[in-house]
Amino acid sequence: MSFKYIGKSFEKTDGYSKVTGMAQFVADIKLPRMLHAQVLRPKFAHALIKSIDTLDAEKSEGVYKVITGRGCKIFFGACGFLDQNPIAVDKVRHIGEPVAVVIADTVQHAKMALPKINVEYEPLPVLLDPVEAAHNKDVLIHEKLGEYPHLPSYFPQPGTNIFHHYRLRKGNIEKGLKETDFIVEGEFEFPLSAHSALEPHSVICRWEGKDRVEIWATSQAPFVLQQVIADMFKLPHSNVRVHIPYLGGGFGGKSDVTIEPMLVYAAKSLPGYAVKFICSRKEVMTSTVLGRGMKAQAKLGAKKDGTFTVFQAKLYFSDGAFGDTATNIVTVAGHNSVGPYVIDNCHVDSYGVYTNTPPVGAYRGYGHPEGNFISERLVELMAKKLKMSPFELRRKNFLYEGKKNSLGETIRDYNGNLFKCLENVEKELFSEPKPKEDGRYIYGRGIAAMMKSPKGAPNAASCCQIKFCADGSILVNLSGVDMGQGAQQAMRQIAAESLKIPLERVSIFREIDTQHSPWEWQTVASMFTYRGGNAIIKTAEKAIKILKKNAAPILKFGIDSLEYDGEFVYVKTDPDKRIAVKNLVRGYMYKNGLTVGEVAEATAGDRLPGYTDPDPKFGMGTAGGIWTFGCQGCELKIDKKTGEVTIDKFISSFDVGKVISPQMIRGQIVGGVVMGIGQTLKEKIEFSEDGKITNATWLKYKMPRINDAPRKQVVICVETPEIRGPYGARCIAEHPMVAVSSSILNALFDATNHNFFHIPVTSEDILRVIGGKA
Repeated sequence: MSFKYIGKSFEKTDGYSKVTGMAQFVADIKLPRMLHAQVLRPKFAHALIKSIDTLDAEKSEGVYKVITGRGCKIFFGACGFLDQNPIAVDKVRHIGEPVAVVIADTVQHAKMALPKINVEYEPLPVLLDPVEAAHNKDVLIHEKLGEYPHLPSYFPQPGTNIFHHYRLRKGNIEKGLKETDFIVEGEFEFPLSAHSALEPHSVICRWEGKDRVEIWATSQAPFVLQQVIADMFKLPHSNVRVHIPYLGGGFGGKSDVTIEPMLVYAAKSLPGYAVKFICSRKEVMTSTVLGRGMKAQAKLGAKKDGTFTVFQAKLYFSDGAFGDTATNIVTVAGHNSVGPYVIDNCHVDSYGVYTNTPPVGAYRGYGHPEGNFISERLVELMAKKLKMSPFELRRKNFLYEGKKNSLGETIRDYNGNLFKCLENVEKELFSEPKPKEDGRYIYGRGIAAMMKSPKGAPNAASCCQIKFCADGSILVNLSGVDMGQGAQQAMRQIAAESLKIPLERVSIFREIDTQHSPWEWQTVASMFTYRGGNAIIKTAEKAIKILKKNAAPILKFGIDSLEYDGEFVYVKTDPDKRIAVKNLVRGYMYKNGLTVGEVAEATAGDRLPGYTDPDPKFGMGTAGGIWTFGCQGCELKIDKKTGEVTIDKFISSFDVGKVISPQMIRGQIVGGVVMGIGQTLKEKIEFSEDGKITNATWLKYKMPRINDAPRKQVVICVETPEIRGPYGARCIAEHPMVAVSSSILNALFDATNHNFFHIPVTSEDILRVIGGKA
């Protein structure tokens, strides 16, 4: 099938506005009667609040209000686990939790008032380690865990710090162990890390009376935010209006509802005023959400011929002071820890654990990198133990058509070709001989395979509205948030293809406004091109049908006898009998003014097919829905004097179904790889013993820089059409980050013959190994 706009690269719709500075972000918005908020954070990561005195702060220059959590009985949770207050009530559970909010005429006046708030605390023991916290029943971070409302797919354990326990039970472990000839095992550590989006979390809130509120936010999830705020204050959803202007990066961290409930709660005391709050960089890292944070023990069994027989794992997640989004990450990491392999006997326990750290939220990959880290390191160890090629061992055990994954889902041919992805990586990795160790460097090569599904609510959907303008151009209205990934440009290309009109005649609504935009669950899980693209195609089909209906009585043929080419509706057997689309978009008007037909506007929606929550007893089901397979590999060198790692070459091959835009898909992949390199070799949130983050600035938090990028990146896309996706496309956004850490650690294993089971692996770690000290 040939395409005019699909599979080609075009200039992104937002490029000009961003490079010229015309793009307006939340921080740029100025509203009448605007005030500014600043937030008092606690001195302790875990403490009782004995008293708060705000009198001096209230008298401070420019201050309008000081709001605390005293008497607040509101709880919220965006993912159906309601364990959070908008402002701390009686107790603080992490160092970034809001204790009081000062609202003043300027930011400076609000800041000046904060030290004038006097808070008396009673410090409590601090729990930072998830394994320790999971087994500590004497120190409970949430004493009322059993009372919190939650979805039936979550399994809290009252009387402990475990707010969710996901169990995967597949096959017969005892039987599998009897068939096992070799076992490899490891203890893994994946630290907490920061999303580090360029734009900090920001929000503006304005109450109109007691029952109507308007919000401008840096959010990937406007309709989720709308629902959370409406539920908090028992308002009709229609009375909560959320705007999303340009968004400067997200990586999942802005899909969580974080600072908004606090500000909406505080601003309610000043109806008619717009209250603005912009997080400092430190507050983004201490007071919104972090990512990852896992400790695990796991083992993999195999027969002598390399057939995998059994997989067992226990995962403990340091999920911070509140559960919320982390519940689903715990589940996803649990079932994905098995990897893209046929393993008949799997026994996994994955625990979400309260700790006195900032909450964990969605972060690019959403549990899949953590799970992949476990399975791919163990597979590499097994290859070494069996003296098999890592490529051949993977091929022998890969999922393929007719086989069942860890969830019990049957793999279909249209799910993708994992074997081809591996073949591409192998061919590219060995296109040149591996360099030999020299006086300065030692070299290593490593690979990893991956699979990822979108994880979302079973009823998650994308909706679309298409309007034909009087000249035949179109307006497309969706609510997928473009945070830099190019979502709007992808939708523009799909719309142009679906409606057979020039790309320049397609406009996508820029700002999302819940009062006018069609419903969208949220822009997460790499789902938007899939769902949003399908929604456009369905909507376009409806709109074209309206045009044909409008033309039918004029052309005196039924709609089945008519064709549409973007410019005209015409008779299939006699193309000269035609009517211009621009004369049909408002119905057809005769010369005497009589008009027939209807306005050419249409709406439609799409959701993931057959998606359900996991079975509560065995943890299986159709919780994957759509899978994307891929493989990654790298060649690196280690400086024997400094321990510094240089990635000379990184290869990524994913079965993307159909490339919508070659330029954008390459951008997604190479960017994800660099992000993964930072995660593997540099990034880690550091805590003092009392729970304070010691590197909560970009000066201290180590992120990848341009010289950390691979010297060469190779991207190879396999295109096995996903029959349910738009023009065959499938999800590919978070995926490039999933197997990066595993690939690099497997390459380090090849170079040093030492197994690293933790990240980040620093130059100091490597020097200890190659110096024979570890």
